[in-house]
Amino acid sequence: MKAAVFDGQDISIKEVPIPRLEDSQVLIQIKASGICGTDIAIAKGDLPTPTPIILGHEFAGEVIEVGKKINSNWEGKHVTSEINSNIDFSCYYCQRNIFSQCLSRKALGIDINGSFAEYIVVEPYMLHEIPRKISYKEATFIEPLAAAYQTFEMMPLADEDKIIAIYGLGKLGLLLAQVALVKGLDVIAVDGSDKKLSMAEKYGAKQLINRFEVENISDEIKGSTDNLGADIVVDTTGNPEALIDIVASCKTRGKIHIKSTHGLRTPINLTDIVVREITVYSSRCGPFDKAIEGLSSGDIKVKSLVSKMYDLEKIREAFAAYDEDPDFIKAVIII
Repeated sequence: MKAAVFDGQDISIKEVPIPRLEDSQVLIQIKASGICGTDIAIAKGDLPTPTPIILGHEFAGEVIEVGKKINSNWEGKHVTSEINSNIDFSCYYCQRNIFSQCLSRKALGIDINGSFAEYIVVEPYMLHEIPRKISYKEATFIEPLAAAYQTFEMMPLADEDKIIAIYGLGKLGLLLAQVALVKGLDVIAVDGSDKKLSMAEKYGAKQLINRFEVENISDEIKGSTDNLGADIVVDTTGNPEALIDIVASCKTRGKIHIKSTHGLRTPINLTDIVVREITVYSSRCGPFDKAIEGLSSGDIKVKSLVSKMYDLEKIREAFAAYDEDPDFIKAVIII
């Protein structure tokens, strides 16, 4: 099969064997796979990973074969898959139903081969059926949308939480803005792209801040919040400098939520966090069922978030697009 293999320096298309199907696995023919910020961080060397490796974990496809121990009803279904593989179901975290933190887990496209390929094998507990009304292209957003929902799973909203400021309007930031709006929050959107800010406004964001057009972002946020700051501030940028301003943008006894997974070390004003009693949250993988329902119901709209689709053979061009175009949101690889 064809696959995009990262060797630690570059990504190239190679012919590799179709993954061997074990008795307790399913074989998926991949139809579409999205490029994630994590993929980009790995390709740039910011996030170390074993190599050679097939990157990619935001994907959708069709089950074409099942192992001997798997119900044959899965065959022919349109599916997506969770990122966490090799779950042992017996460790400390699994016993508490926190499977995403299993001590044995291996993440697709990060620790083990992922979805920039024609085929992939996964365990059935990772599978989620996709309603036929959701296209393969749209289904590549299920994994990151689940991560957006997880923001509020890990950080339950209080009655006084009314305003959320979102730093970074890439794919995750724009998904998060939509989830926040569905939950009744007023959204302050922060980014350097007028196009992305315009998209956030169309979704319903109340305040738009272009970081290149203001002297101080936190002053802008405080100016519209009675000099208090936002109740919640979320970082999706992966920019170390952004977190400094994020702390300043958060109200006393407010909440900061870190969504970046780009492998970058960041200076942060811990004294300010302690003195102003700010709570810091973080989260990664989330509930796929809620993400699928959000897409099915139309609450979350993703078609406009696809900047361009590429054939697998053009994947290097797709990766380059993120650096070349500041308005670029997401590339979907068609396989």
